[in-house]
Amino acid sequence: MKTSITRNPLAIACGATLIVFAVWYGVHATSKNGEEAKHRYNPAIEENTTTIFTDRDALYSYIKKFGPKKTIERLNQLSSLYGSCHDTAHWAGRFAYELYEDQAFKECSSECHSGCYHGATEVFFKENGTANLSENLQTLCSSDLNPFFSHQCFHGIGHGLMAWANYEIFDALEACDLLPERKDSCWTGVFMENIVGSLGGSEDGHFTNYLSDDPYYPCDDPKLNDKYKSSCYFLQTSRMMDLFQSDFKKIAAACANAPEAYRVSCFGSMGRDVRGSHRDSPSAAIAACGFAPAGSFRIACLNGASQDTFWDPTGQDTALLFCKLLTNITEKDPCYDTIFSRAPNVFTKKSDHEAFCAKAETNYQDKCKTYIK
Repeated sequence: MKTSITRNPLAIACGATLIVFAVWYGVHATSKNGEEAKHRYNPAIEENTTTIFTDRDALYSYIKKFGPKKTIERLNQLSSLYGSCHDTAHWAGRFAYELYEDQAFKECSSECHSGCYHGATEVFFKENGTANLSENLQTLCSSDLNPFFSHQCFHGIGHGLMAWANYEIFDALEACDLLPERKDSCWTGVFMENIVGSLGGSEDGHFTNYLSDDPYYPCDDPKLNDKYKSSCYFLQTSRMMDLFQSDFKKIAAACANAPEAYRVSCFGSMGRDVRGSHRDSPSAAIAACGFAPAGSFRIACLNGASQDTFWDPTGQDTALLFCKLLTNITEKDPCYDTIFSRAPNVFTKKSDHEAFCAKAETNYQDKCKTYIK
């Protein structure tokens, strides 16, 4: 049974010229020239402050004084103390767009699981709608992005469309279908936003009717087209984390009982959440993936966890350690394949990529070097 929640009104007209928006941004809605009236700006905020992780006025002040790039770098540093910075980076992206408009997409960076891009995209769609979605892609996702960051950008569009659609999941998915490419990346953003859409709670108008006590919902909704289901299951364990109180034994059992076609996606999702729960302990993450049945399902979990360590250069040592700790060669090889294939998208300098390969286990260094461009 779906949870019944009061929601703000929104008139949806995908591709039309007239979009009627609900104000889902609550007291933090701002005008182009009046943002300081909505946020308390402190020009004395210090570069080494820790308050930006939990205080939105401090976060706004930091972005205004030091810029989005420096802000995301600082949030990423603080994640070792406070946990995942993705949710806070969403707010950073929203503030960045309010302050810098389209320039925010150039200033945001990939740390914090691209949360800055996601938040900026949410505000972009709030202000611009989807009437010119294809034309706006160059602003949102420049053509020079590599495949990994292109995926993240289109994933961010899914977040933005879900917020724009006032959490009507089918309207958001149909809006993704208007994109000329990377529709599946957009779908994953929609499903992720459905699960974590209450990041800021009711104060910013985020509500969904598409969560329930059913660990597979909305993936098993009979109205959901089959083309969306793999993307749905690839995010669904984040919902199971809440329902099963982060018990990975129960989550693994749920994935094993998912429809056969989507079990690998479900275990890949579990790997991402395993990594999030054991950010500072690769060995604990590997042990949690041990609840997945041996073979392709466990490999999917391990690959999901290993790639989640390696979003930017700061994660390279953890990624290499993760693979090194695996003792089963049938699991170790795919782990290295996963991080080695990601490395060309993480390192912009050939010398940095070469240094990364030199830190790998000796008998895997040659394989790593084959990915150097």
